[in-house]
Amino acid sequence: MRTISQAVEEIIGRSPFYMEAIAEGIANNAQIARKIKPDVEKRLYEEVSEAAIAMALHRMAKNIQRPQYGARFLKRVSDITVRSNLVEFSLPHSSDILPTFEAVAKSAELRKELFFNLSIGLYEIIVIANVELVADIEKALGRIIGVRKTENLSAITMRLPEESLSVPGVYYPILRAIALEGISFVEVMSVRTEFSILFDNKDVDRAFSVIKRITS
Repeated sequence: MRTISQAVEEIIGRSPFYMEAIAEGIANNAQIARKIKPDVEKRLYEEVSEAAIAMALHRMAKNIQRPQYGARFLKRVSDITVRSNLVEFSLPHSSDILPTFEAVAKSAELRKELFFNLSIGLYEIIVIANVELVADIEKALGRIIGVRKTENLSAITMRLPEESLSVPGVYYPILRAIALEGISFVEVMSVRTEFSILFDNKDVDRAFSVIKRITS
């Protein structure tokens, strides 16, 4: 039969925020107990008091270690690149649209200094490129309805070690640090070990400082 402590450990183990707060000794066990009480009771199929849950959290805190998630890989980020003068186009997904980007992609490939990223989702297509390619992209899009254009963007790209691919939460410390600084981002992009975050130009300097601080 599952115990209160086991149920609490399962719930906390799936929340990096609770886990981190408890490990650092800054958690309010009574408040956490109140929040997770419905989940504990759902797992145990019976009513459980908040006091019993808080006691389980207290016992858990004595043995818990601060979760590392992807933190140990941050010091091994091999390269951080900032690309400016970027523009984002977002439009509804359609297979008929994809061939229109072939010429733009070839143009970007011939000019290695230019950035061109095409992301195809279930419902939307996102194109991010240097301003030098904007005229070509707009020509390719023609009169397609539903296109949204966002200008004055910059991207910070990081190269992570190969073994980080199998590490849960590898992006968590990066995104957490940015969020704690109150910095918003426009998009995130991942290509295997290459992780990019797109910011408004006004935020990129602060974001770069944060990322350098946690990776140095």
